[in-house]
Order: sequence, then C-alpha cells, then structure tokens
Amino acid sequence: MELGKRLIYDSQTGKILNGTFEEMAGSLQEGLRPLEIDFIDLPYGYAENNFRLASAYHIDVTKPKDAPIVERIVIDGYVPQVPTEADRIKELEDQLLMQENEKVGGIL
Repeated sequence: MELGKRLIYDSQTGKILNGTFEEMAGSLQEGLRPLEIDFIDLPYGYAENNFRLASAYHIDVTKPKDAPIVERIVIDGYVPQVPTEADRIKELEDQLLMQENEKVGGIL
C-alpha cells in the first residue's frame, strides 16, 4: 500500500499547517491556531515530483474542493539553485558556441 502526503491547511487562509502545532507558551498571537482546518491527500510520489524545489506554498481556498490539485496548490517560492561546476562549464561552452556562430555567420 502506498499513501501520499496529506497537506493540512487553514480553511480560511490556505496556510499550510503541517508540523506547526507543537506545544507553545508565553505571549502568543491571537488567531495563531485556526478555528477550521481542512486537508488534501496527495497521490503517492506527488510531493516529491511537484514540491521538490518549493520552499513555500499554500492552498488557494477560492478554488472549489473538487478542482484539480495542481490548480489548488500555489507555489510561493522556490529553493535557490546553486549552479554546479558542470552547469557552469555547460553555460560557458554554450556561450563559446554562440560567439563562434556569430563570427561564422550562423551555422547553428
């Protein structure tokens, strides 16, 4: 049996709540815990394929619950990608090819 990730979210704001409700003490903000929550069950493997580079996302609560998952989940930010040495070499090779193409008059 394979179960996908369950996204628990604030049904009023769409904020993802997974892993946010540990014990708390002290001066806490009013409304820190939502009064109503909901969830979306993702297919197995969906989170790895579609959220691998996402650093932040939320649920669009204006969309109907029967809308496709891809329309309901909004990616707010991505993890910055640091180019590898191979990426930099490839980019430099591409630049050299383009320069040579311009010199020769358009072979590419």
